Amino acid sequence: MTTTEETMPSTELVVATPSPAIATLFGSESPDEIITKVAETAHALANVIAKQKLSVSISGRKYVRVEGWTLLGTLTGVFPVLEWTRRLENGWEARVEARTLSGAVVGAAEAMCLRSERSWATRDDYALRSMAQTRATSKALRQPLGFVVSMAGFDATPYEEMPPPEATVVEAAPRQVGPVQAPASAASGPIATEKTANYVRALISQLDKAGTIAKDTLLEAVGKEYGTEDPRELTQAQASDLIERLKARLGEET
Repeated sequence: MTTTEETMPSTELVVATPSPAIATLFGSESPDEIITKVAETAHALANVIAKQKLSVSISGRKYVRVEGWTLLGTLTGVFPVLEWTRRLENGWEARVEARTLSGAVVGAAEAMCLRSERSWATRDDYALRSMAQTRATSKALRQPLGFVVSMAGFDATPYEEMPPPEATVVEAAPRQVGPVQAPASAASGPIATEKTANYVRALISQLDKAGTIAKDTLLEAVGKEYGTEDPRELTQAQASDLIERLKARLGEET
């Protein structure tokens, strides 16, 4: 019995045609599909940022911390890659690229942290270097992903790029040297009034100017104790507790 031509195995080389690459971060080239996916991503991002307190309110606008930006990068497959850091005469500079898993560069930024900035004047070198990297990271991710943050209801400017809010300094009183030990307070309750928040900022600024305790050091302690470094995000009870201790360090009567 002979094998017919129809049943003989083919030896012809078949070249598969590769599927066209999708050029967008959202796996589609359809505008409607992209908008839908962006909206879903923005909604999920907003929920996590609110729950984990990854944003800071300044003058009524909410700015996302670098942790929120890197979260968004993970959701969309865009990752910050440090290219270099270099020492400057009075600080540090860093460059970060935003890349996809395939290695495509979709954003890049350079940022500095300098001792000419008041809150960084006395910090260690490693802290300035780290902040330069942090600022470059959020700036690099902002280029391809800033519109998603805007759709989520936040300002597209990263929080780390915002200057610290100025405080009105109250009249100095006799001071006590030593760190402020702020007690933990319940995180629930009404948010501090603008007047109370401004008073907290004023006391912090006065302690800093008096040389009793550096503003950035104090804010870090407040952030660890209360969950935020921004007095506007404290509850009224938290702000009252903090005011008592700040005044005690200034030697004022509570």
